[in-house]
Amino acid sequence: MSDHAVVGPRSHQRFPLFDSLRGLAAISILLVHVAIFTDGFGDDAVGRIVAHLDIGVPFFFLLSAFLLYRPFVASRREHRARGRFDTYAERRFLRIAPAYWAVLTIAAVVPGMAGAFSGNWWVYYGLLQNYPVYTPDGTCAVDPFRCAIPPAWSLSIEVFFYVLLPFFVLLMAWLARRWRGPWMVPEIVVVGLLSIASFWIQSRVPISDAATVLFFSPIGRGWWFGLGLLLAAFSVWAGQRERLPRALDVVERYPWALVGSAIALYLALVWFVLEPAPTGAFPVGDVGRYFVEYVGFGVIALLIVLPATFGGEGPGRYRAFLRHPIPTWLGVVSYGIFLWQFPVLVAALDLGVDDWWPAQSFLVVSAVTFAGTVVCAAASYYALERPLMRWGRRHEDEPDETPPPEPVAP
Repeated sequence: MSDHAVVGPRSHQRFPLFDSLRGLAAISILLVHVAIFTDGFGDDAVGRIVAHLDIGVPFFFLLSAFLLYRPFVASRREHRARGRFDTYAERRFLRIAPAYWAVLTIAAVVPGMAGAFSGNWWVYYGLLQNYPVYTPDGTCAVDPFRCAIPPAWSLSIEVFFYVLLPFFVLLMAWLARRWRGPWMVPEIVVVGLLSIASFWIQSRVPISDAATVLFFSPIGRGWWFGLGLLLAAFSVWAGQRERLPRALDVVERYPWALVGSAIALYLALVWFVLEPAPTGAFPVGDVGRYFVEYVGFGVIALLIVLPATFGGEGPGRYRAFLRHPIPTWLGVVSYGIFLWQFPVLVAALDLGVDDWWPAQSFLVVSAVTFAGTVVCAAASYYALERPLMRWGRRHEDEPDETPPPEPVAP
């Protein structure tokens, strides 16, 4: 595989290790989806680990918030002109909508996913399926897993975040002009308030339309987005210092201390706290356990992302692995992995792949789904996504740090 083949958009190159994290998160979610259809969950160690690989979701939200917010913070602190919001909106649209619409339409034909050609087509093409603006009908009412692109609930939240981010940028700029103390204080306070609001929302089951909208909003996932927002501000703050804080020296020199802590916390949660099945987008079981998962998964994502944020060129096997071309390339095409995994999975099941080796159906279906998804994702990236990203940068005067946001979720 050539170096040219794995180089993503210029926006990735300042934090290149993030690509691999995105690719790994996409694969983890794919495995959860396969397990749903192949009885891959069980009350044993392996089954519990697989059941909660939906931990990829907070990774995508955190990374997206970091990379989208950081350029605005940097320009404010360096007294440069802020990026244009219309350019930001155009790039977000080109990155998300065309590929999503293409896959949604193709999936409605092969393998025949419902919804896109129904009377509710505007809901699915408009990414409104999270919200109480319609009544599901037909197959979508009976079997939501064969309706449109099921993981798009997280994409809907992501797009909502894109809409709200300029307002957040303006708010923080306004506060910065009026605050006379250390500039990080307003960042910490506002993100803290956002996290507290999300804790309140996530600790109870929505019982009204308004509560449902909040639950499936960036405010409802404010802990995960907030970690990315705060980390973005902190990275700018650290970059302006002559010497890095001692804590960051530990992050740079001992990345496995954080990664090992994250793995240990994940294993403790899935073995001793959480239910032996994924809770996904909605608390279907013990709401208290769901809340612990929500908070804990954010902490785990932060611990994993920190060594990729600071000291990215440093030594160590962890960073060397993240720099490897294969996981890097999987991250570059991870939006396609998110979009294509369910259509490919459903097509594989319709072909009877799960009967090829019934005793190991999870492994077989995982392998087939992964292979098919990666092929489709690569075709989508090189034929559609990358040309549109390049076209969206046609008038840029300087490199853009914004990533191709690629939320995935079960």
